[in-house]
Amino acid sequence: MKNRLFLSVFLFAAAFSAFSQHTQVQNQLFSDTKWLHFGFVLGMNYQDFEVKHNNVIDDDGNQYYMEVPTYRPGFTVGVISDLKLLECLDLRFVPTLNFGDRSLIFVNQNADEAPKSQILKSTVLDFPLYIKYRAERHNNYRPYLIVGGGIMWDLAREKGELILLKPMDVTVEFGVGCDFYLPYFKLAPELKLCLGLLDMLERDRSDLYIVADQKYTRAISKLTSRMIVLTFNFE
Repeated sequence: MKNRLFLSVFLFAAAFSAFSQHTQVQNQLFSDTKWLHFGFVLGMNYQDFEVKHNNVIDDDGNQYYMEVPTYRPGFTVGVISDLKLLECLDLRFVPTLNFGDRSLIFVNQNADEAPKSQILKSTVLDFPLYIKYRAERHNNYRPYLIVGGGIMWDLAREKGELILLKPMDVTVEFGVGCDFYLPYFKLAPELKLCLGLLDMLERDRSDLYIVADQKYTRAISKLTSRMIVLTFNFE
């Protein structure tokens, strides 16, 4: 299986290399000369957490841990504003709206207790500012790197759940992509990672109807957000 996979990757790379050596009709010749242009984003996201636990054992000998057992894709949509700084450098503002959820379970490590579960829904507004570094154009494609950061705001917080998140986060974001110059527009598949910097766990749980459910919040020392986003940029 490994040999066949290696051979397939090798043949794909060889075919792509051979194809890229041929001179093609150059599409969108003047698209990179514009000092300002706009576009839109469609894609999908996977939301996750990085969890640090307190490892606290309560008076009844219970010790709770939170896990994200499965990942489910969400939907991403946004708009692009791109300002050309240099031939290979752009400044981009790409506000997006990310719909998604996280499936959480809470496990008691020290007792034979059925896990508690929660579906944590999120509707996140992301306001990132990026620096985009582009390689030289070759025929009708041009790979690039992006790095930046921004502010995220969750519009879908629901009180009364086992875990409650703070509404705002600050992120660092970076990724890779490639501009493909098509006859009528430029298409760019892009993959990026968004890392939250703030502790998102809301510790004031006066909203809980069952006071004993505060044990799940007390079990967590720090909760930071993670999100992988695959988008298709149309410019």
